[in-house]
Amino acid sequence: MARTRRSREESKEETRQRLLDAGRELFAEEGLDLPSLDAICERAGYTRGAFYVHFQDREEFLVAVMEKALGDFLQMILGAAEEEGDLKGIVMRWVQALESGEVPILQGGALRFHQLLAAVTRVPVLQERFAALLQGAIAHVAATIRQDQRTGKLRRGISPVQTSTLLTAIALGLVCMVETGVPFEPHALRRDVMRLLAPDGEPER
Repeated sequence: MARTRRSREESKEETRQRLLDAGRELFAEEGLDLPSLDAICERAGYTRGAFYVHFQDREEFLVAVMEKALGDFLQMILGAAEEEGDLKGIVMRWVQALESGEVPILQGGALRFHQLLAAVTRVPVLQERFAALLQGAIAHVAATIRQDQRTGKLRRGISPVQTSTLLTAIALGLVCMVETGVPFEPHALRRDVMRLLAPDGEPER
């Protein structure tokens, strides 16, 4: 009986994930406004009935797609929530993501960042969840900066929260540069950012 219950739960999760994957694919191909629920369900191989088991409406589905795509990316970049210290590691993972094309929402040819931003300005609940994800990332990086300051890896005279906010703003700006084809050197940028944050007399190499 327990095995049957687990199997049903696994089946429900698989259905939900396939719907989310189908949504990401179609949103990437057609934009966030065009794909119909019927098209999303057909791509996933399910009916509308299956869709409504997991999502109340299209807006809730869009929020779930965004949370999954951006949330997975942030987890990859930031590392496990229980890890403390190592801002250099976070910055390096970000640089590697930029070089490989795995920047937020773009993973696997998924949503373009400008598509997401356009939707965020129109859909209040999407804006709320987007802001919450970014605020969570800022808090994580701020905690990392504090730990690195305690261990002498970063200069002490900077605000962890304000520095984290600035780094997040830079990261989002770089995504826009990637999408618009503006050239920049990720490793040179990483080096200079860490040099600015390094303790006095200890330039980052």
